[in-house]
Amino acid sequence: MLGKLMKYEFLAMGRVFIPLFGALLLVSIVNSILGHFGFRVSAGIGIAVSVILMVGIAVIVLILTLQRFWTNLLTNEGYLMMTLPTGPDNLILSKLFVATIWGFASAVVVTVAILIMAISDIDLSSIHNGIRYMFSQIPFTSHQITLLIFQFGLMLVLGSLANTLMLYACMALSMLVNKYRALVSFGAFIGITTVLQIIMTIIMVLAIRSHLIMDFESYIHSLTAFSGIQIYTWITIVFTAILCALFYLVTRYMLKRRLNLQ
Repeated sequence: MLGKLMKYEFLAMGRVFIPLFGALLLVSIVNSILGHFGFRVSAGIGIAVSVILMVGIAVIVLILTLQRFWTNLLTNEGYLMMTLPTGPDNLILSKLFVATIWGFASAVVVTVAILIMAISDIDLSSIHNGIRYMFSQIPFTSHQITLLIFQFGLMLVLGSLANTLMLYACMALSMLVNKYRALVSFGAFIGITTVLQIIMTIIMVLAIRSHLIMDFESYIHSLTAFSGIQIYTWITIVFTAILCALFYLVTRYMLKRRLNLQ
């Protein structure tokens, strides 16, 4: 069932994103051709259009992430979704995974569009040599570099999931009231981010007063550079994973136990 739900989400969001991606890439190609043949004014207009499309894609990623969850699960459409032979887990995960995938796809398309527009001004051989030189200066083995790339990628994915799940949790908490639910969702977002900042501040203050940070920094300095990076990345990964679990459990509880559709 999860696969079927994800397929439906892909198609629904793809109707919006695919034309935008196509338009951005087409404008980028035309702009690159115009710049190559010296049409600077037209190329400048193309750059402006490309920037507008890039900003539009970023905004639409956020809007669709909110709209698909809100409309399908928290409004009258929720009555239909809740009658499907599946539980809230598949409903949440289908929207979470698809929104995350489209978000990363958007980042890739925007990066490709920027490279297309800059291709005439880029010396590919210089970039290749620069990358090789950069990696040659890193005091890590190929195995260590591969592990670090995996960890940073995992941090990026978990960070994206945590942000999306926090938005889902804020919207789900609005089911505690019957009116002004959009305003309540926004208030929940402000409240959660404020609480997280307060908790982090308290932890930092307690750590400083107990000299825990100084002891930890002394311990880090006693390690190799690779070991120190490993500790910091794993701490971030574990903390982000805990946030993902908390936001997911809040959303799941609200949909399963406190369902209140408009």
